[in-house]
Amino acid sequence: MLNGKLLIVFSDEYGRHPSSCEHIIKVLLEYDNEILWVNTIGMRTPQMTINDVKRSFEKVSSWIKKPHAGHKTAASNFAVSNPFMIPFNKYSLVRTINTASVKNAVCEQVKGNDRGKPIVIASVTNVADYIKLFDAGAVVYYCVDDYVEWPGADRQLVVEMEEKLLRESDIVLATADDLCDKKVRDGKRPHFLPHGVDYQHFDSYREQQYRDLFAGIKPPIIGFFGAVSAWLDFELIVETAINHPAWSFVFIGPADTDIGKLIGIPNIHLVGKVAYSELPKYAAWFDVAIIPFLVNSLTISVNPLKLIEYLACGLPVVSVDLPEVRKFGEVAYISDRHSPFGKCIELALVEDNELLRQKRKSVARSFSWESIAQKFSDLVEPIWAANS
Repeated sequence: MLNGKLLIVFSDEYGRHPSSCEHIIKVLLEYDNEILWVNTIGMRTPQMTINDVKRSFEKVSSWIKKPHAGHKTAASNFAVSNPFMIPFNKYSLVRTINTASVKNAVCEQVKGNDRGKPIVIASVTNVADYIKLFDAGAVVYYCVDDYVEWPGADRQLVVEMEEKLLRESDIVLATADDLCDKKVRDGKRPHFLPHGVDYQHFDSYREQQYRDLFAGIKPPIIGFFGAVSAWLDFELIVETAINHPAWSFVFIGPADTDIGKLIGIPNIHLVGKVAYSELPKYAAWFDVAIIPFLVNSLTISVNPLKLIEYLACGLPVVSVDLPEVRKFGEVAYISDRHSPFGKCIELALVEDNELLRQKRKSVARSFSWESIAQKFSDLVEPIWAANS
């Protein structure tokens, strides 16, 4: 395992949505590595929408409330930096300002570092301008989505920045085989690194107080947790709910897109955001967990983190036909033209038993974040050693 190193991580806002990058870093923190996590701005140009205005206020607040160069958390070897960044990277002047701001903030934070050359990790493409600023022993692009296909993204800009990131990184890690295929550059194929799971966190039992929070919602509960986003198939969800009025469809998570189609359907229930610490206690009351994504150029490259988390809960999982889910066909129900989504849920409800629940848990247990962090370390450390 990586030990005693300095890691500079450019990723989403720390703690907002527990990501794979965040989980790996939490493991590496336990091995005397010093971590500087740099919160970045989004990859879309902000629009005058409620969600975008809200996020803009949150970002401005983070710059005001927290020191420019970062702040120490409870762990003495971990800090978060919130450098000022303007979310209009298509303009060269903006990119110049952002680069100077990030360089100043990060250099101030790591001043006096005695752990050798840092390992720079990027899990978003809009930081391509920053990765070569710090004389790194290894530059890692940890690709968890096909950002080029993200709804609302400036495709041309994302392509430009990702090309730079792919070519300037020492190693590229990707969470889906389709991503590995798409991100080959100069004959170098990314290394496949799957998602993991905090098994102990999701191995939860049913507590009545959490069922009470679903008061008025009749079983069986067909549940989903995660962001209610544009890549969900709202037509599939509505059609399945209308055709099965005896089932209750429960969605736990914040909505970051128009969810008008779900409003007014009597057996669709939108719970909203729930703290990650409490999530497994809610999910324990699901009878079936679902992954109702659209199947398109974005989602065929997705390895749903929630899949392993659902399995760790012991839940039957029904998903649309995605390549990375297909790998778990022995423990998941995959909907296609031969097995409609509703029929798969019916079968999952009928077949569920304790033996199957233990089988699902056993599969999830083999994907611990400790084991994923070890694979990450095994791939990155030789590069750092060769460059240091």
